[in-house]
Order: sequence, then C-alpha cells, then structure tokens
Amino acid sequence: MTTGAMEGLLYCGNILIPSLFPFAVFSALAVKSGFAESFGRWLSPISKRLFHTDGTVATVILLGFAGGFPIGAKGVATLYEERKISKVTAQALTMFLVGGGVGFTVTVIGVSFYRNVVVGLILWGCQIFSQILLGVIACRKIKYQPIDNRKIQRKGLSECIVKSTKSGVESMLLLCGMVVLFSCIFGIVEDVGIIEYIEFLLEKLSLPVGMSKSLPCILWEVTKGCQSCFNEGCPLWLISFALGWGGICVHFQIYALVSELEISKGKFMLYRLCQGGISAVLSLIVMKFYQPTVNVYGTVSKYTANLSTANYTGSVALIGMSLIFIGMCNSNVAKK
Repeated sequence: MTTGAMEGLLYCGNILIPSLFPFAVFSALAVKSGFAESFGRWLSPISKRLFHTDGTVATVILLGFAGGFPIGAKGVATLYEERKISKVTAQALTMFLVGGGVGFTVTVIGVSFYRNVVVGLILWGCQIFSQILLGVIACRKIKYQPIDNRKIQRKGLSECIVKSTKSGVESMLLLCGMVVLFSCIFGIVEDVGIIEYIEFLLEKLSLPVGMSKSLPCILWEVTKGCQSCFNEGCPLWLISFALGWGGICVHFQIYALVSELEISKGKFMLYRLCQGGISAVLSLIVMKFYQPTVNVYGTVSKYTANLSTANYTGSVALIGMSLIFIGMCNSNVAKK
C-alpha cells in the first residue's frame, strides 16, 4: 500500500499537476471571462453541425482535446455552473470529452517512451477521431440553442484569474486524492496476489504474456497501463485502447468533477469501451500503412521518463494559448 501511495504521489508531481493544472485553470478562465464566446463565434458552424451546440461549447471541446482527461469534463462542469448550457447538453458532452491530450499522448508516450513523435501524433489523432464520432452520436438529440451574447456578463480579468485559479487548485486536489487512493488500492490488490491470479487466467485464455500482464493495469489506470504496454512490448493498438478506455481511476475523476450532472455510470463506461475499441481499430489500420521505427523494447523509469521534454512542449503551447487569450480580453475591454 505504501509503495502504491508513493507511486501515486510521484505521478501527481511529475505528470498530473504539470500537464493538467494549467489547462484546468485555462478552461475555467475561458468560460468565466467570455473568451469561449468570443473565440467560439468562428467555430459555431462546425459545432452546430456536428454537436448541435453553440461555438462556446466548441472552445471547451478543443481545450478538452488538447488537455486530455479530465480537462474536458472540467470545462463542461464550468459551463454548467455558469448556466451556459443545459444539464442534458452537459451530460451528452461528458460522454465523449474524455481522452488522452496532446501533452501526454505525444510527448510522454510518443517522445519519451517510443522516441518517435509521429507515433504520439497517430495515437492522439485516433483519439480525436473516435471522440468526434462518439460526440456526434451522444449529441444527436440535443436541440440547438445559441447563446445570446447580449446577456453575457463580462467580468474583470483579475477576478476571473483568481476564481479560475481557485477552481483549478480545487480540481487538482480532488484529482490527486483520487490518484493516490486508487494507487493504494492497486498496491494492496497486487500485494495479496490478485493481479498475479488475473494474469494467470488471462494467459490461460491464450493471450500473450505481455498483454496478460498489461490488461489489469490498463483497466485500472491509464498511465500505469500505457507504461506496462511499453515495457512488455505490446502492440501500439493496445495503448490506443488504453487511452480511449481511460481506466477506472480516470472514470472516478470524471464522476467527481461532474457530480452535479448525475450522469449514467453504465452509459459512460460503455462509451469508454467504444472509444477504446474505435481508437484501437483506427491505430491498427494506420499502422498497416505506416511502420514507425520505435524503441519498443527499451526501458523507461516510472513516471519520470524525459518529462522535461513534455513540460517544455506543453509550456510553449500554453504560452501561445495564453497570448491569444490576453489579446481577446484586451479586445473585449476596448469595446467596452
């Protein structure tokens, strides 16, 4: 249990907080400041056709695609708290705004694990495609209701930053607590031999040894599952499935963030299975045409593999998004 707790804390400190906290703050800031409405005007035609929603929602969807789980759910929760979308719309969005973000998929898995950025881009692209496809299905019954920009109450930038930062800190504490708890539980289950017994049963079903060792990790926690797949030399489509499924730990993180929405847990897990399956098939098809040179049998230190590379890339992306945001805010202030 102690080992599991330490692994959870290392994961929070090395990956979760550096990669997700800025996006958690920015997603709340985009909604609270009115940036989502301003930028969303350009996205409204696409959002209306695909998801029957206003462009404001499309901005949050893009942030979810970029930040990964659970940034999309955080953005949806903020939209609902600000009464900018209905409960039905928020529930539908929660069904598909779950997946590996560009920071984790491209820089951690692609660059740090496989030393090949194209691999990360393929995995991320498969995630995006499967999310869009499931989003079209989840939102098919939503009645389009454009947001009246005349009723938007602009708040001061300093107030928005303070409230968004507070919201981001609260979210990170919640997420880190969930990660440490689930790491402890997995450690206990591993210590008593249950994981080893599950691996034995999977091997009896004629699964390869590497896959039988990775599947329990995949079902439980996405980072542990992806690292296990890499260490065991599993095919890339299995990592794609792991990213789409997300893991039970991520599921509970989403449940905690959108507790007010009262989403169906069974429906949510069914969507995750479908997303994992679609992502796996897509990546398998793409890999038939592109055979990357990857470091499949290398070893990576747990939770610390070249994280500096991931942080630099994420920082550059975050700076660019922040500059766009500040420019939009200044434009809004000038109009007043």
